[in-house]
Amino acid sequence: MLPDFRTITTAIELFTNETDVQVNVVDRVPRPALTMLTSLGVTTPIEYAGFQVSRNSFFQVNRFLIDPLVDCATANAQGGWAVDLYAGVGLFSVKLAERFARLTAVESGASSFRDLEHNFPQGAVNASVEDYLANLQEKPDFILADPPRAGLGKLVVKELARIQAPRLTIVSCDPATLARDLQGLVASGYVIQKITLVDLFPQTFHLETVVELSAAAVRSD
Repeated sequence: MLPDFRTITTAIELFTNETDVQVNVVDRVPRPALTMLTSLGVTTPIEYAGFQVSRNSFFQVNRFLIDPLVDCATANAQGGWAVDLYAGVGLFSVKLAERFARLTAVESGASSFRDLEHNFPQGAVNASVEDYLANLQEKPDFILADPPRAGLGKLVVKELARIQAPRLTIVSCDPATLARDLQGLVASGYVIQKITLVDLFPQTFHLETVVELSAAAVRSD
């Protein structure tokens, strides 16, 4: 321990492939504490289930429920063109690429995008979701969005409402921001078809919510 080390409270994420361990410090902490905590894990990317995952990249930390989450979010999704927003390292992109003739994966984070290019080099786009959608004039068959806790936000909801992809799936980690975003999407003509809860963090209040929506003109199966 450092001689003048003070008590701190912070959240950390641990990710392991049973050989290596990554330690991601979620909150801001003093530099000495950050150095100490991050030194506990490896600095090189971890290989897990065909994915390269670096320390500062986004990846679902409950690896026991990764496959069920991916299956739930991509269920019945197929067609000509899909867009994966907030793609991270490509967790959903790889599965979607098997079901669509064309896939575009959008990620703005530097570390996540490097991993995305490695995991899914065919259609990776390094851009913010806001900028990408603002320049999108074609209509994809399917859009999947896995936003951070802050949710989609007004600008993204506005662009999704303008584009009106026939099918839209949102993977949300915060019910409050999800409710806010759904209000705008439903007002624009989207219809909620199905909601699934995935308990990635048992015995906590955190829940992953997968919401399937369709444009009003698209009939539900």
